[in-house]
Amino acid sequence: MKIGMTYGDLGLNVWERYKKDVKEVTYTRILAYHAAARLGKTYGHPEVIEEVRGLLQPYIKGEVERVGGAYGPTVYRFGGNATAFMLDRGFMPEAKESQIMSAEKLIAEQPRDPDGLFEMPNRGWRGFIWIDTVFGVCPFLVWMSRVANEPKYLEEAVKQMVGHHRRLFDPATKLYFQAYNAKGTNKLTPSHWSRGVGWGLLALAEMLYDVPRIAPNHPAIPELLKEYRDILEGCANFQDPSGLWHQAMEDFGSYLETSGTGLILYAIGRGLKNGSIAKEDFDRFREIYLKGLKGLMGYIALDGTVYHCCKGCLAPGYNGTAADYAQHQWIRNDSHAFGPQILNLSQAVSLEQKGIIPSLEKLMEN
Repeated sequence: MKIGMTYGDLGLNVWERYKKDVKEVTYTRILAYHAAARLGKTYGHPEVIEEVRGLLQPYIKGEVERVGGAYGPTVYRFGGNATAFMLDRGFMPEAKESQIMSAEKLIAEQPRDPDGLFEMPNRGWRGFIWIDTVFGVCPFLVWMSRVANEPKYLEEAVKQMVGHHRRLFDPATKLYFQAYNAKGTNKLTPSHWSRGVGWGLLALAEMLYDVPRIAPNHPAIPELLKEYRDILEGCANFQDPSGLWHQAMEDFGSYLETSGTGLILYAIGRGLKNGSIAKEDFDRFREIYLKGLKGLMGYIALDGTVYHCCKGCLAPGYNGTAADYAQHQWIRNDSHAFGPQILNLSQAVSLEQKGIIPSLEKLMEN
């Protein structure tokens, strides 16, 4: 199959499609900005980094009053992961003051359950814990710990990641449940949602790259590494023959879902690059990654259009059963569709540069 395009070119097309098609201001915008900044850095396009820097200026100036999402008031309205990444990588030094303020606000104001885990506010009951949290706050806090030289941010990130893993990890499948107490039932959602698993893996992958750079001997690193490898094993067990993962991961009758697949592949790619995947497992996960990457190309058009992305989804139906997730429709160019693919394609650029994977052209030859 001749496509005449690189991973980076396709990532840029997805970024352009995002800007044309998505107007809503939610956490998905923060994800897309973070992804575009990473793509600009990896692919060597400083103009993309400057574009993201410009787009984030209203956030760091406090001019964005509302961003949809549970961490909108404390983190997202100041740029969240996108701004913290840009600041940490040296592209946005002017954001330091606003991001320290945001980190302090999060730690001081976010409601917590008795174990100290951040909980979903304003639901009419307490103790709603969900995996999306670790994507929203853990990378942000890790990057801010280094920028501000503030250990308490790192310790909070570790506490949230380890605590959410212990609460939501399913040892039988080695996957994450999406939530606990989602409907005030004091129960776990019974199924395993692909994007939720992807949120958890994204946070682990970022932490395993950056925590050792901040605190090489941090006692939580072995536990974070075990959590990451356990979830990867679960993903390996439930990968569809097409290379993608299903909306309800254990239900192969549910549709193939691209945002979860993109996040999972991104996290695998990070591990292939930085050594978080054990040497004895490297070849196996490289094949899993390539199979997924190739399969995913059937759902991303050359103009950046992305298909089969689940719309916003929080324990659908009564309590998030496999059937509930399966009936939760996918949407072409949903706002959640773009960030995972830009992240994944940015990581593919890096892996190709390292000689770990072939070019997109070669990947698609067979």
